[in-house]
Amino acid sequence: MTNLDSILKEASSIVISNFNFDIEKSKLKTYSPKNWEKFCDINNFDANSFGIYIPESYLAYVRLDSSFLISNIFHELYGHGLFVEHSQIGKELTKIIQNNGDDNNFMFNEINLEKQNFGITKHNIHNYEGFAIWLENLLCEETGNKSIFKNKKKYIHNDYLELLDFFKQAEKNLTRFGLISQMGFPKYYDDNKIIEIVKKFYGSNINQVDFVLLRGSQKPESDIDLFVVSDNYSHNFLNGWLDIYEVNRIDFENWSKNLDISITDAMFSGKLIYGDQNYFEQNKQKILNQPITNEVIKYNISEIERLKKYETTKKNEEFSVKKYIDSFSKNLEQLILGNKPLTLSNLQQLYKK
Repeated sequence: MTNLDSILKEASSIVISNFNFDIEKSKLKTYSPKNWEKFCDINNFDANSFGIYIPESYLAYVRLDSSFLISNIFHELYGHGLFVEHSQIGKELTKIIQNNGDDNNFMFNEINLEKQNFGITKHNIHNYEGFAIWLENLLCEETGNKSIFKNKKKYIHNDYLELLDFFKQAEKNLTRFGLISQMGFPKYYDDNKIIEIVKKFYGSNINQVDFVLLRGSQKPESDIDLFVVSDNYSHNFLNGWLDIYEVNRIDFENWSKNLDISITDAMFSGKLIYGDQNYFEQNKQKILNQPITNEVIKYNISEIERLKKYETTKKNEEFSVKKYIDSFSKNLEQLILGNKPLTLSNLQQLYKK
């Protein structure tokens, strides 16, 4: 087992290096051929399977005599183990099983996108298995065991091989960090990882982007909040883990001039990660120099009225809209008093009870 222990140690090192988390609860159980047959018979499992992972007990089972033992361990212990322990989908699966819920419905029915934003396939069984075979392949490559997985592929059903190709293409499109984030894993990142995501997101249109600000709590379980000024039309983009508030540069100039709290908050609480520092600072200074005119007051009144009309047509988003109305209303009150709060944090302090 010494060699196996060293392989597990190496695999964990690779996982931590790539994702900043590792298996914590999941344990490995190995069986001799005889005991494997007995184990499968007792539990009504397929004795011909490469391995088995039980989410509710966080246990990965493999048979020791398999020619693909290392690859099987990577699949069961790391692929399924990490998914169940750390991804939002896996945590929900475990919760359902432990509460005697309908895990078959959760895994095999088509995903309701209004309830679940995470994952890259239409069914959670494919998210579950797709991630496992993708990570199995990755760990085999990075531990020098590529030939083992190559030989194992001869015995893997085509559906799973297609799933592997799909995940590899998703990694290429989203970046490795983007794929992990889309699968609902905690997000540990630096500015460079976010810039890589931004460049992938915009592709050849990246030259239309003036600057990008990183906002929000930046906690691993939270969305990654970005503020983008560009030549594109103003809009919001949200996919479950990436929240982009993109503002057209003409709108940006107009809204900045009118001390729009959604703009000033981003400018004075966000961190510049892409774009010209001087241009960014010049725009901050313009906001600081901007007088509170009648036009500024009228603009903010009209924005509150617009949001209230929007609220009546978007009942499902009522709570979110209410927060915007509240922020704009408080900002307006302060502007009328001759104050510039600039950030939501400052507003919160001003109205702290």
